[in-house]
Amino acid sequence: MPGSPTVPAGVPAPPFRLPGEHFAAALAFLVLGSLGLVWVAPDLAHGLFPLPRVAGVTHLFTLGWITTSIMGALYQFLPVALWVPIRSERWAHLSFWLYAPGLALFVAGLVLRRPELSLPGAALFGTGLLVFLVNLTITLVRARERGLTWWSLAGAALFLAATVALGVTLAANLRWGFLGGSRFLAVGVHLHLALAGWVMLVVIGVAHRLLPMFLLSHGAPEWPGRLAAVLVGGGALGLMLLYHAIPLAAFYLPAVLIGAGALSFVVQARLYYRHRVRRVLDPGMRLAAIAVGFLVVGIALAPIALARGPAAPGLMVGYLTTVIVGGFTLFVVAHYYKIVPFLVWYHRFGPLAGKRPVPRVAELYSARTARVAVFFLAFGALALSAGILAGAPGLARGAAVLFAGGAGVVVYQISGVSRRRPE
Repeated sequence: MPGSPTVPAGVPAPPFRLPGEHFAAALAFLVLGSLGLVWVAPDLAHGLFPLPRVAGVTHLFTLGWITTSIMGALYQFLPVALWVPIRSERWAHLSFWLYAPGLALFVAGLVLRRPELSLPGAALFGTGLLVFLVNLTITLVRARERGLTWWSLAGAALFLAATVALGVTLAANLRWGFLGGSRFLAVGVHLHLALAGWVMLVVIGVAHRLLPMFLLSHGAPEWPGRLAAVLVGGGALGLMLLYHAIPLAAFYLPAVLIGAGALSFVVQARLYYRHRVRRVLDPGMRLAAIAVGFLVVGIALAPIALARGPAAPGLMVGYLTTVIVGGFTLFVVAHYYKIVPFLVWYHRFGPLAGKRPVPRVAELYSARTARVAVFFLAFGALALSAGILAGAPGLARGAAVLFAGGAGVVVYQISGVSRRRPE
Protein backbone atom coordinates (compact mmCIF):
# COMPACT_ATOMS: atom_id res chain seq x y z
CA MET A 1 0.00 0.00 0.00
CA PRO A 2 1.57 3.33 -1.01
CA GLY A 3 2.56 5.56 1.86
CA SER A 4 2.19 2.85 4.48
CA PRO A 5 4.76 1.71 7.05
CA THR A 6 4.93 -1.86 5.79
CA VAL A 7 7.54 -4.26 7.14
CA PRO A 8 10.01 -5.58 4.55
CA ALA A 9 9.68 -9.22 3.54
CA GLY A 10 11.67 -11.54 5.78
CA VAL A 11 11.72 -9.10 8.72
CA PRO A 12 9.24 -10.16 11.42
CA ALA A 13 6.67 -7.53 12.36
CA PRO A 14 5.85 -7.15 16.04
CA PRO A 15 2.49 -8.48 17.24
CA PHE A 16 -0.24 -5.84 17.40
CA ARG A 17 -0.29 -6.12 21.18
CA LEU A 18 3.22 -4.70 21.65
CA PRO A 19 2.78 -1.22 20.14
CA GLY A 20 -0.90 -1.39 21.07
CA GLU A 21 -0.36 -1.57 24.83
CA HIS A 22 2.03 1.38 24.64
CA PHE A 23 -0.41 3.44 22.58
CA ALA A 24 -3.28 2.64 24.97
CA ALA A 25 -1.25 3.74 27.99
CA ALA A 26 -0.01 6.84 26.16
CA LEU A 27 -3.57 7.88 25.33
CA ALA A 28 -4.51 7.47 28.99
CA PHE A 29 -1.58 9.67 29.96
CA LEU A 30 -2.69 12.24 27.35
CA VAL A 31 -6.13 12.40 28.95
CA LEU A 32 -4.68 12.78 32.43
CA GLY A 33 -2.14 15.33 31.25
CA SER A 34 -4.78 17.39 29.46
CA LEU A 35 -7.04 17.42 32.53
CA GLY A 36 -4.03 18.26 34.67
CA LEU A 37 -3.25 21.12 32.30
CA VAL A 38 -6.67 22.62 33.06
CA TRP A 39 -5.86 22.33 36.77
CA VAL A 40 -2.40 23.93 36.67
CA ALA A 41 -3.00 26.47 33.87
CA PRO A 42 -3.21 29.41 36.33
CA ASP A 43 0.03 28.25 37.96
CA LEU A 44 1.68 28.25 34.54
CA ALA A 45 0.38 31.76 33.84
CA HIS A 46 1.96 32.92 37.09
CA GLY A 47 5.29 31.27 36.19
CA LEU A 48 5.10 28.84 39.13
CA PHE A 49 7.04 26.04 37.44
CA PRO A 50 8.71 24.73 40.67
CA LEU A 51 5.37 23.49 42.06
CA PRO A 52 5.25 19.68 42.36
CA ARG A 53 1.83 19.54 40.68
CA VAL A 54 3.22 21.42 37.68
CA ALA A 55 6.14 18.98 37.53
CA GLY A 56 3.67 16.09 37.71
CA VAL A 57 1.59 17.36 34.78
CA THR A 58 4.75 18.10 32.80
CA HIS A 59 5.86 14.48 33.21
CA LEU A 60 2.43 13.25 32.08
CA PHE A 61 3.19 14.92 28.74
CA THR A 62 6.94 14.34 28.38
CA LEU A 63 7.19 10.81 29.78
CA GLY A 64 3.57 9.69 29.75
CA TRP A 65 2.37 10.82 26.34
CA ILE A 66 5.45 11.55 24.24
CA THR A 67 7.95 8.95 25.48
CA THR A 68 5.44 6.09 25.82
CA SER A 69 4.27 6.84 22.27
CA ILE A 70 7.87 6.84 21.00
CA MET A 71 8.56 3.49 22.64
CA GLY A 72 5.48 1.90 21.07
CA ALA A 73 6.10 3.46 17.67
CA LEU A 74 9.73 2.33 17.55
CA TYR A 75 8.72 -1.32 17.91
CA GLN A 76 6.77 -0.98 14.66
CA PHE A 77 9.20 1.47 13.05
CA LEU A 78 12.53 -0.33 13.51
CA PRO A 79 11.76 -3.22 11.12
CA VAL A 80 10.56 -0.69 8.53
CA ALA A 81 13.45 1.79 8.78
CA LEU A 82 16.42 -0.37 9.83
CA TRP A 83 15.28 -3.81 8.64
CA VAL A 84 15.73 -5.27 12.11
CA PRO A 85 13.09 -6.04 14.76
CA ILE A 86 13.50 -5.20 18.42
CA ARG A 87 15.95 -7.60 20.04
CA SER A 88 13.52 -9.03 22.59
CA GLU A 89 9.75 -8.68 22.63
CA ARG A 90 9.77 -10.14 26.15
CA TRP A 91 12.04 -7.34 27.35
CA ALA A 92 9.82 -4.84 25.56
CA HIS A 93 6.76 -6.04 27.49
CA LEU A 94 8.76 -6.10 30.72
CA SER A 95 9.96 -2.54 30.24
CA PHE A 96 6.38 -1.40 29.61
CA TRP A 97 4.99 -3.02 32.74
CA LEU A 98 7.73 -1.47 34.83
CA TYR A 99 7.53 1.90 33.14
CA ALA A 100 3.82 2.74 32.88
CA PRO A 101 2.74 1.84 36.45
CA GLY A 102 5.96 3.34 37.83
CA LEU A 103 5.34 6.63 36.04
CA ALA A 104 1.75 6.75 37.31
CA LEU A 105 3.02 6.18 40.86
CA PHE A 106 5.73 8.82 40.44
CA VAL A 107 3.27 11.46 39.21
CA ALA A 108 0.83 10.61 42.01
CA GLY A 109 3.64 11.12 44.51
CA LEU A 110 4.50 14.52 43.01
CA VAL A 111 0.91 15.71 42.96
CA LEU A 112 0.16 14.48 46.49
CA ARG A 113 3.58 15.58 47.80
CA ARG A 114 4.30 12.05 48.94
CA PRO A 115 7.97 11.12 48.42
CA GLU A 116 7.20 7.60 49.63
CA LEU A 117 5.24 7.23 46.38
CA SER A 118 7.38 9.29 44.00
CA LEU A 119 10.69 7.61 44.87
CA PRO A 120 9.53 4.00 44.30
CA GLY A 121 7.72 5.23 41.17
CA ALA A 122 10.90 6.84 39.87
CA ALA A 123 12.83 3.64 40.57
CA LEU A 124 10.23 1.57 38.69
CA PHE A 125 9.89 3.70 35.59
CA GLY A 126 13.65 4.39 35.57
CA THR A 127 14.28 0.64 35.55
CA GLY A 128 11.75 0.22 32.78
CA LEU A 129 13.49 2.87 30.70
CA LEU A 130 16.86 1.22 31.26
CA VAL A 131 15.47 -2.14 30.10
CA PHE A 132 14.07 -0.37 27.03
CA LEU A 133 17.42 1.31 26.39
CA VAL A 134 19.36 -1.96 26.62
CA ASN A 135 16.88 -3.58 24.24
CA LEU A 136 17.08 -0.66 21.81
CA THR A 137 20.88 -0.44 21.96
CA ILE A 138 21.34 -4.14 21.16
CA THR A 139 18.88 -3.74 18.29
CA LEU A 140 20.78 -0.77 16.89
CA VAL A 141 24.08 -2.64 17.12
CA ARG A 142 22.56 -5.48 15.07
CA ALA A 143 21.25 -3.15 12.36
CA ARG A 144 23.20 -2.91 9.11
CA GLU A 145 21.38 0.19 7.85
CA ARG A 146 23.23 3.10 9.50
CA GLY A 147 21.99 6.28 7.93
CA LEU A 148 20.45 9.39 9.46
CA THR A 149 17.72 7.45 11.26
CA TRP A 150 20.21 5.08 12.91
CA TRP A 151 22.51 7.85 14.14
CA SER A 152 19.58 9.92 15.40
CA LEU A 153 18.18 7.00 17.41
CA ALA A 154 21.63 6.08 18.74
CA GLY A 155 22.17 9.64 19.96
CA ALA A 156 18.66 9.78 21.39
CA ALA A 157 19.30 6.60 23.39
CA LEU A 158 22.44 8.14 24.91
CA PHE A 159 20.63 11.31 25.95
CA LEU A 160 17.65 9.40 27.31
CA ALA A 161 20.04 7.53 29.60
CA ALA A 162 21.49 10.85 30.78
CA THR A 163 17.98 12.24 31.26
CA VAL A 164 17.00 9.25 33.39
CA ALA A 165 20.12 9.58 35.56
CA LEU A 166 19.52 13.27 36.17
CA GLY A 167 15.80 12.70 36.71
CA VAL A 168 16.38 10.07 39.39
CA THR A 169 18.77 12.52 41.08
CA LEU A 170 16.05 15.19 41.07
CA ALA A 171 13.50 12.73 42.46
CA ALA A 172 15.86 11.84 45.30
CA ASN A 173 16.43 15.55 45.93
CA LEU A 174 12.72 15.92 46.70
CA ARG A 175 13.29 13.76 49.75
CA TRP A 176 16.78 14.77 50.90
CA GLY A 177 17.38 18.20 49.32
CA PHE A 178 21.09 17.63 48.65
CA LEU A 179 21.15 19.75 45.45
CA GLY A 180 20.49 22.98 47.33
CA GLY A 181 20.68 26.03 45.09
CA SER A 182 21.71 23.91 42.10
CA ARG A 183 18.24 22.39 41.86
CA PHE A 184 16.92 24.78 39.20
CA LEU A 185 20.07 24.36 37.12
CA ALA A 186 19.62 20.59 37.24
CA VAL A 187 15.93 20.94 36.31
CA GLY A 188 16.79 23.08 33.29
CA VAL A 189 19.48 20.68 32.07
CA HIS A 190 17.19 17.70 32.66
CA LEU A 191 14.37 19.28 30.65
CA HIS A 192 16.53 20.28 27.71
CA LEU A 193 18.37 16.97 27.54
CA ALA A 194 14.96 15.30 27.39
CA LEU A 195 13.47 17.67 24.81
CA ALA A 196 16.49 18.19 22.55
CA GLY A 197 18.65 15.12 23.11
CA TRP A 198 15.86 12.54 23.35
CA VAL A 199 12.64 13.78 21.75
CA MET A 200 14.05 16.09 19.06
CA LEU A 201 16.57 13.54 17.83
CA VAL A 202 13.87 10.86 17.64
CA VAL A 203 11.63 13.28 15.73
CA ILE A 204 14.46 14.05 13.29
CA GLY A 205 15.26 10.38 12.72
CA VAL A 206 11.67 9.18 12.43
CA ALA A 207 10.43 12.12 10.35
CA HIS A 208 13.24 11.41 7.87
CA ARG A 209 11.37 8.24 6.94
CA LEU A 210 7.73 8.90 7.83
CA LEU A 211 7.09 12.40 6.49
CA PRO A 212 8.10 11.52 2.89
CA MET A 213 6.14 8.27 3.22
CA PHE A 214 2.93 9.85 4.49
CA LEU A 215 3.13 12.92 2.23
CA LEU A 216 4.20 10.97 -0.86
CA SER A 217 7.09 13.41 -1.09
CA HIS A 218 9.77 12.81 -3.72
CA GLY A 219 12.96 14.62 -4.62
CA ALA A 220 13.31 16.85 -1.58
CA PRO A 221 16.93 17.63 -0.58
CA GLU A 222 17.77 15.91 2.68
CA TRP A 223 20.91 17.72 3.83
CA PRO A 224 18.94 19.93 6.29
CA GLY A 225 17.84 16.80 8.16
CA ARG A 226 21.40 15.52 8.45
CA LEU A 227 22.57 18.95 9.59
CA ALA A 228 19.75 19.06 12.14
CA ALA A 229 20.85 15.76 13.70
CA VAL A 230 24.49 16.88 13.92
CA LEU A 231 23.68 20.27 15.45
CA VAL A 232 21.06 19.05 17.93
CA GLY A 233 23.21 16.09 18.94
CA GLY A 234 26.28 18.29 19.35
CA GLY A 235 24.38 20.85 21.40
CA ALA A 236 22.86 18.22 23.68
CA LEU A 237 26.27 16.60 24.14
CA GLY A 238 27.79 19.94 25.09
CA LEU A 239 25.00 20.57 27.57
CA MET A 240 25.40 17.14 29.11
CA LEU A 241 29.17 17.38 29.53
CA LEU A 242 29.70 21.08 30.23
CA TYR A 243 26.79 22.34 32.30
CA HIS A 244 29.06 22.75 35.33
CA ALA A 245 31.52 24.83 33.29
CA ILE A 246 31.50 28.54 32.48
CA PRO A 247 28.16 29.89 31.15
CA LEU A 248 29.42 30.52 27.59
CA ALA A 249 30.36 26.88 27.07
CA ALA A 250 27.68 25.39 29.30
CA PHE A 251 24.58 27.17 28.07
CA TYR A 252 24.92 29.61 25.20
CA LEU A 253 26.93 27.49 22.80
CA PRO A 254 24.70 24.39 23.26
CA ALA A 255 21.65 26.64 22.96
CA VAL A 256 22.88 28.04 19.65
CA LEU A 257 23.63 24.56 18.30
CA ILE A 258 20.29 23.11 19.41
CA GLY A 259 18.37 26.12 18.08
CA ALA A 260 20.16 25.96 14.73
CA GLY A 261 19.50 22.22 14.55
CA ALA A 262 15.81 22.66 15.30
CA LEU A 263 15.62 25.32 12.60
CA SER A 264 17.32 22.96 10.15
CA PHE A 265 14.67 20.37 10.92
CA VAL A 266 11.96 22.95 10.21
CA VAL A 267 13.59 23.63 6.83
CA GLN A 268 13.69 19.88 6.11
CA ALA A 269 10.03 19.45 7.02
CA ARG A 270 9.08 22.38 4.79
CA LEU A 271 10.95 20.80 1.89
CA TYR A 272 9.05 17.55 2.36
CA TYR A 273 5.75 19.41 2.30
CA ARG A 274 6.74 21.43 -0.78
CA HIS A 275 7.74 18.31 -2.72
CA ARG A 276 4.67 16.26 -1.83
CA VAL A 277 2.56 14.58 -4.46
CA ARG A 278 -0.50 14.46 -2.21
CA ARG A 279 -1.59 18.11 -2.41
CA VAL A 280 -4.59 17.89 -0.07
CA LEU A 281 -3.41 17.31 3.48
CA ASP A 282 -5.26 14.81 5.65
CA PRO A 283 -5.90 15.81 9.29
CA GLY A 284 -2.78 14.05 10.56
CA MET A 285 -0.35 15.73 8.20
CA ARG A 286 -2.09 19.08 8.64
CA LEU A 287 -1.59 18.77 12.40
CA ALA A 288 2.07 17.79 11.87
CA ALA A 289 2.58 21.01 9.88
CA ILE A 290 0.97 23.02 12.67
CA ALA A 291 3.26 21.32 15.19
CA VAL A 292 6.31 22.35 13.15
CA GLY A 293 4.94 25.91 13.24
CA PHE A 294 4.87 25.76 17.04
CA LEU A 295 8.50 24.64 16.99
CA VAL A 296 9.32 27.78 15.00
CA VAL A 297 7.67 29.91 17.70
CA GLY A 298 9.58 27.97 20.35
CA ILE A 299 12.86 28.60 18.53
CA ALA A 300 12.07 32.33 18.47
CA LEU A 301 11.22 32.41 22.19
CA ALA A 302 14.19 30.32 23.34
CA PRO A 303 16.99 32.93 23.18
CA ILE A 304 14.85 35.53 24.96
CA ALA A 305 13.87 33.05 27.67
CA LEU A 306 17.49 31.95 28.10
CA ALA A 307 18.71 35.55 28.33
CA ARG A 308 16.10 36.53 30.93
CA GLY A 309 16.38 33.28 32.89
CA PRO A 310 14.75 33.07 36.36
CA ALA A 311 14.02 36.80 36.23
CA ALA A 312 11.15 36.08 33.80
CA PRO A 313 9.64 32.72 34.85
CA GLY A 314 6.48 33.33 32.79
CA LEU A 315 8.56 33.66 29.64
CA MET A 316 10.44 30.45 30.38
CA VAL A 317 7.20 28.56 31.09
CA GLY A 318 5.60 29.98 27.94
CA TYR A 319 8.56 28.87 25.83
CA LEU A 320 8.56 25.35 27.28
CA THR A 321 4.76 25.05 26.93
CA THR A 322 4.97 26.10 23.29
CA VAL A 323 7.58 23.43 22.57
CA ILE A 324 6.11 20.59 24.67
CA VAL A 325 2.36 21.09 24.17
CA GLY A 326 2.22 22.90 20.84
CA GLY A 327 5.24 21.29 19.18
CA PHE A 328 6.01 17.76 20.29
CA THR A 329 2.60 16.78 21.66
CA LEU A 330 0.79 17.78 18.47
CA PHE A 331 3.47 16.16 16.30
CA VAL A 332 2.91 12.85 18.09
CA VAL A 333 -0.89 13.18 17.88
CA ALA A 334 -0.55 13.78 14.13
CA HIS A 335 1.21 10.45 13.66
CA TYR A 336 -1.42 8.54 15.65
CA TYR A 337 -3.87 9.42 12.86
CA LYS A 338 -1.51 7.73 10.41
CA ILE A 339 0.02 4.82 12.33
CA VAL A 340 -2.88 3.41 14.37
CA PRO A 341 -5.40 3.16 11.50
CA PHE A 342 -2.76 1.46 9.34
CA LEU A 343 -1.83 -1.05 12.06
CA VAL A 344 -5.48 -1.94 12.64
CA TRP A 345 -6.05 -2.31 8.90
CA TYR A 346 -2.83 -4.32 8.43
CA HIS A 347 -3.54 -6.82 11.19
CA ARG A 348 -7.34 -7.15 10.90
CA PHE A 349 -8.40 -6.22 7.39
CA GLY A 350 -5.23 -6.81 5.36
CA PRO A 351 -5.55 -10.62 5.32
CA LEU A 352 -9.06 -10.22 3.81
CA ALA A 353 -8.04 -7.81 1.04
CA GLY A 354 -8.85 -9.30 -2.36
CA LYS A 355 -11.17 -11.88 -0.81
CA ARG A 356 -13.99 -9.57 0.26
CA PRO A 357 -14.68 -5.83 0.36
CA VAL A 358 -12.70 -4.10 3.12
CA PRO A 359 -12.55 -0.42 4.10
CA ARG A 360 -9.61 1.74 3.15
CA VAL A 361 -7.29 2.90 5.91
CA ALA A 362 -8.65 6.43 5.73
CA GLU A 363 -12.19 5.11 6.17
CA LEU A 364 -11.49 3.73 9.63
CA TYR A 365 -12.13 7.13 11.20
CA SER A 366 -14.05 10.31 10.38
CA ALA A 367 -11.85 12.96 8.77
CA ARG A 368 -14.44 15.61 9.64
CA THR A 369 -14.28 14.74 13.34
CA ALA A 370 -10.48 14.66 13.14
CA ARG A 371 -10.50 18.19 11.74
CA VAL A 372 -12.49 19.28 14.80
CA ALA A 373 -9.82 17.72 17.00
CA VAL A 374 -7.09 19.52 15.04
CA PHE A 375 -8.90 22.84 15.51
CA PHE A 376 -9.36 22.37 19.28
CA LEU A 377 -5.79 21.20 19.81
CA ALA A 378 -4.13 23.86 17.66
CA PHE A 379 -6.09 26.84 18.94
CA GLY A 380 -6.05 25.53 22.49
CA ALA A 381 -2.25 25.21 22.43
CA LEU A 382 -1.87 28.64 20.80
CA ALA A 383 -4.14 30.39 23.30
CA LEU A 384 -2.50 28.52 26.18
CA SER A 385 0.95 29.80 25.20
CA ALA A 386 -0.46 33.30 24.72
CA GLY A 387 -2.17 33.21 28.12
CA ILE A 388 1.01 32.10 29.85
CA LEU A 389 3.19 34.68 28.10
CA ALA A 390 0.63 37.40 28.90
CA GLY A 391 0.29 36.27 32.52
CA ALA A 392 -3.47 35.79 32.05
CA PRO A 393 -4.72 32.86 34.20
CA GLY A 394 -8.27 33.00 32.83
CA LEU A 395 -7.15 32.80 29.22
CA ALA A 396 -4.71 30.03 30.06
CA ARG A 397 -7.38 27.94 31.77
CA GLY A 398 -9.93 28.47 29.01
CA ALA A 399 -7.34 27.48 26.43
CA ALA A 400 -6.46 24.38 28.45
CA VAL A 401 -10.14 23.38 28.45
CA LEU A 402 -10.23 23.75 24.66
CA PHE A 403 -7.05 21.70 24.34
CA ALA A 404 -8.43 19.00 26.65
CA GLY A 405 -11.56 18.83 24.49
CA GLY A 406 -9.39 18.22 21.42
CA ALA A 407 -7.43 15.54 23.26
CA GLY A 408 -10.71 13.89 24.23
CA VAL A 409 -11.81 13.78 20.59
CA VAL A 410 -8.46 12.23 19.61
CA VAL A 411 -8.71 9.54 22.28
CA TYR A 412 -12.33 8.82 21.28
CA GLN A 413 -11.38 8.43 17.63
CA ILE A 414 -8.22 6.39 18.12
CA SER A 415 -9.98 4.12 20.62
CA GLY A 416 -12.75 3.63 18.08
CA VAL A 417 -10.24 2.75 15.37
CA SER A 418 -8.57 0.21 17.67
CA ARG A 419 -11.91 -1.59 18.11
CA ARG A 420 -12.67 -1.84 14.40
CA ARG A 421 -12.95 -5.43 13.19
CA PRO A 422 -14.28 -7.06 10.02
CA GLU A 423 -18.02 -7.52 10.14
